[in-house]
Amino acid sequence: MINLLFAGNNKVFNGMMITLLSIVKHTKCPINAYCFTMDLTEINEKFVPISKEQAKYLEEILKQTNSESKLTLFDLSKMFKKEMIDSVNIGSHFTPYSMLRLFADDVKEIPDKIIYLDTDTIINSDLSQLFDINIDDYELGCVKDAFNWASPSRWTTKGYFNAGVLLMNMKKIRETGMLKKARQLCHDKKMLYMDQDALNKSVTYKKMLPLIYNSKDKYYPEIVIHHFCNVRKNGNWFHRIKPWEVELVKSKMSAYDDILDNYVERKKTVNF
Repeated sequence: MINLLFAGNNKVFNGMMITLLSIVKHTKCPINAYCFTMDLTEINEKFVPISKEQAKYLEEILKQTNSESKLTLFDLSKMFKKEMIDSVNIGSHFTPYSMLRLFADDVKEIPDKIIYLDTDTIINSDLSQLFDINIDDYELGCVKDAFNWASPSRWTTKGYFNAGVLLMNMKKIRETGMLKKARQLCHDKKMLYMDQDALNKSVTYKKMLPLIYNSKDKYYPEIVIHHFCNVRKNGNWFHRIKPWEVELVKSKMSAYDDILDNYVERKKTVNF
């Protein structure tokens, strides 16, 4: 069984659908997925949590390949508000939902080893390749960030990594208090890439992994996880293409056409 963690509001539903469709194409063992969400409509009317109906639909995608797979939805509204509602980063240009994964150590149901995935990822190979990597002596398995040059932390942190894909040793993290340190930093210190910068500053034991586990630019066949955070639209350097921009993705690469076609057909039948 492979354990996965996602986080976000109801707007990540499309991205999660594509990610899960790509996972079940390549990974046949049971998937145990967890999803953190929260209601922050008091801050922004668009900050609506993932619904139970959306979570059930996503779980059905997983079960079509393996009936033992499941997806568990956690509403961390109370937990987040108690600790982070007055964070100096609450009004960042990144949504507060990016800080939700920092609460994984306080959710007792989260197992000792888990892969965190951003919802703008497409999986191109069996995820067991990543999950089976031994990180017993590390808090995280992570991939160097080749971009984000604007972040001051990028220049002051050795082995600065992208936090969109993380192999997490929750047992060790709970021992070291790494996530608690990261949450405190996000609460107290204004940072450009708040949660990512905080994780980079808080980790002590990290295992740097090959680029194939968090590849952020062009497609190539060896990719295991393609993270769409630096795939650019032709002629527009400032437009980062996301997986749900189906025609734009197809114009750049054809490897995911079947997954994206499946997604488009499914979207015709869902109302959320």
